[in-house]
Amino acid sequence: MDTNTQKALESLRRRKVNASIAIAADLANDNLNSICRLALAWISDGNVHGISYFIKPREGPVQAHNLTEDMLADSKPFDVVWDEDIAFLLKDAVLSAYRSERLFPAIKASYEASGRELPLKDVYIRDLKFLASTYMPNLANDSLSSILHRMKIPVDMDNALSRAMACICGLSWLENLYPISSYGIPLSAILAGALQGQPEEVVETREEREAREQKEAKYAKLTYYTKMLFLPFVIFCLFITIYYVHRYGEAAQSNVNFSRYSTSGVPELSDSEKEAQQEKTRLPSSSGRYLMMRGTYVIPDETTIPTFLKASHDRDMETIRSLVRSDKILVFAKPTRIQITGDKDKNGFVPIQILEGDYADRTGFAPDDMISK
Repeated sequence: MDTNTQKALESLRRRKVNASIAIAADLANDNLNSICRLALAWISDGNVHGISYFIKPREGPVQAHNLTEDMLADSKPFDVVWDEDIAFLLKDAVLSAYRSERLFPAIKASYEASGRELPLKDVYIRDLKFLASTYMPNLANDSLSSILHRMKIPVDMDNALSRAMACICGLSWLENLYPISSYGIPLSAILAGALQGQPEEVVETREEREAREQKEAKYAKLTYYTKMLFLPFVIFCLFITIYYVHRYGEAAQSNVNFSRYSTSGVPELSDSEKEAQQEKTRLPSSSGRYLMMRGTYVIPDETTIPTFLKASHDRDMETIRSLVRSDKILVFAKPTRIQITGDKDKNGFVPIQILEGDYADRTGFAPDDMISK
């Protein structure tokens, strides 16, 4: 291990609690199991650090940018690199990536080409594309280059390490403006296709990207002075601010915070106060269609509610993860319309029927404060 690699790994141990580690990969060819380079990046001591590994694919030619078969000839297979160099770095980590629904199936396929099952389980993923599309209004598109251009973060799209470092910088940019530190999608949900319903990425060639960036730079100064000279711009900013506050309120609903149902430290209400509170917050049964935002959830079986409430009260995230993996808690990946079918029960859950999406026609119980009235 060289000195630079050793310093990078030492900085990894000093990163903040709950801080992400970003992952990016290059495929050697069109085969999903042909990862030939894997990169990790993180922020520690106020700086961005990263490390990458060459990997010898088990099948197919090497057609990746800036990589040749000679460069990978002495490299180890993916499963060996993962077991010896990567697995211990990711212990108890929150992982992040751009387009997790593509990256992690490739990681799973590349590892399991060895005939063994991928040992990466029970981890949560922060997806840069998902977060950017949720918290950044008016994106031209949600390609990685467009997201990073809005954030003014440079990136070499042909280099996995550069993409991983840009991804972790992008997440840090979002964390400084929005409440995303508790965000995470279970890896099992991603592998099951929870994010596959999102729009396809608009892919730009290098020439198209350079032409677009030159055009934007050409008009940057003109746009700046135009905004400064005209009063309508001030009025426009006022409307944008109102719109931003509205979008921020909607986006805040996309964070799944199971801990809100923990009753520790909450003073006991009297019977009259409970009744008044119930009447104030009661939703009418069968009263029309309502909306549940991304990140909200439904419990299909009423008998699961006490188990869920106890796990939330005890901060038992292992039990909650198990409920999500076994579909005893359904997490919405996009805004979904529902029908209320009955009155709220004493635990704060409302019986509903899902009207669209992957869970259409299923019934269950939703927290009343997650339903957009």
